[in-house]
Amino acid sequence: MAAIDFSGLVDAENSPMSRPPATKAFADLSEARDRPRQACALGKSSCLFGVTHMQKKLINGAARPDALRALGKARIARTWEQYYQERGYELWGFSPSPAARILAQAILDSNPRRSERIEIVDWGCGYGRDSLYFLELGFDVIEIDVSEKAVALARGAYKQRQASGIPLLGSASFHTGDLHSVFKCRPGQRVRAFFSNRVLHLLSEIDFREATRDAMTFTETDAYFCVSARSPDDFNTTLMEWIPGKEQEMARYKDPARSGHDITFVTKDRLLRAVGNALEDMHCTNATEPERVGSPNTHLLILLGRKRGWVSDAVMPTVTSNSALDTSDP
Repeated sequence: MAAIDFSGLVDAENSPMSRPPATKAFADLSEARDRPRQACALGKSSCLFGVTHMQKKLINGAARPDALRALGKARIARTWEQYYQERGYELWGFSPSPAARILAQAILDSNPRRSERIEIVDWGCGYGRDSLYFLELGFDVIEIDVSEKAVALARGAYKQRQASGIPLLGSASFHTGDLHSVFKCRPGQRVRAFFSNRVLHLLSEIDFREATRDAMTFTETDAYFCVSARSPDDFNTTLMEWIPGKEQEMARYKDPARSGHDITFVTKDRLLRAVGNALEDMHCTNATEPERVGSPNTHLLILLGRKRGWVSDAVMPTVTSNSALDTSDP
């Protein structure tokens, strides 16, 4: 494997915070600790989202809405598998996303002595650019993605970073699948933060709400919730077209090579409907970053909040007001 350029990760010039001191609490741990759990999660990857079972139903003419949803998820997985196969680490490089910086700053501000061990779920981790940033800061990371190639790249980047001599103060585990497949192997476990960068706009409304509900299920009380997604400001008439009947909501790329990469833009109201009353101390902001290395910027909406102490994992009421949001630009 060729050496990876890790420029853009934590350093004095690029980081909004200083590197935390190396302590026993944040000692680098061996991947061996997580291998049994990895094996359990990776065992799901041969039939992501139950696609094989769903295809049998289609053949029998008995496709149901949930089967069609599974087909949509499989399409997303195939699309991104192809992107990672073709572009690898050249998709975004290794500079951390604006959302990752916001979450890291919030955690460090609330734990200035680094006395508390923090475990973050990076859902839709890709090849791990944000995960590496969290690991350098001393956070433990559970990396999850539907793309087997992405997870292989993330594991490779982690190993190369370890071999480079630059310490990674946190520990990492790598999983192909979804939240349920990973946490099935971790019964009762709750994490301190849920993070997802540029994933939610790829989901249907049902899957969008389900993803946020699952995030609340697997996080501790008062845990951080930080997500980013492409906002309606990102619609580009040169590159995209509205999907008929879903104008102003859902677009697709005109380039046939990007078939299957549909965008369901995320608004503040849509985020609030999904999280309901599950979060408090919410802040919403706008940011930009290149869609890919060398490409124009994408416009992102970032939400940061904390899980309420009284929230039921099964029920999240709908929020009808966005008065709790700080909409200032970064």
